[in-house]
Amino acid sequence: MSVNTAVDTNSKGGPIADFAFDESLIEWTVPKSDWLEIHDKSFDGVATSAYIFDAQGRVLLVQRAAHDSMPNLWETPGGAVDSGDSSILAGCAREVREEVGLVARRMKRLVTEGEGRGKWSVFTNRSGTRVFCGFAFEVEVEESEKGKGVEVVLDPEEHQAFCWAGEEDVRRGVVGGRRIALSCLMVRNRLMEAFRLRREDGEMV
Repeated sequence: MSVNTAVDTNSKGGPIADFAFDESLIEWTVPKSDWLEIHDKSFDGVATSAYIFDAQGRVLLVQRAAHDSMPNLWETPGGAVDSGDSSILAGCAREVREEVGLVARRMKRLVTEGEGRGKWSVFTNRSGTRVFCGFAFEVEVEESEKGKGVEVVLDPEEHQAFCWAGEEDVRRGVVGGRRIALSCLMVRNRLMEAFRLRREDGEMV
């Protein structure tokens, strides 16, 4: 498996298509402010991550830009939910469109850090002065109209490369002979749980 470096420097723009979602995700169909109020939480922000799989059961990983924070480390697409997002799920769909040029078709399920772990993860900014709540979702995306499957287009301000990684690739931290250093343990935990959930559903051998 090779690491791809295709980047489009043009604005992707365009509306984010409507997407379906599993009924188990109804909790996240509200704006972030509503979710925080409903759950009596005072986090400084809410973030989402998208776990996108291809037809071969590999997950999409993106490498952070060399000039950004946590340079050259690998993660899944995602980012902060904005106040203008109609829901937390909509914020996730927007980030998928902005970061990797893909259109969310269906929000499939919540991905946690493992069995028995809470629905969300908590992390801080680099200075430790702000605390965020993060959710991860498995996201199904639209295929290219050109019949080429999923075509990833990166935002070079945020990411410089991408790859599709299998479960063993993630476990070893190597894809196609290239070392893939993940941004944090939280990302690795979620990745392994995402693979476990798919295997449990019979979507992986």
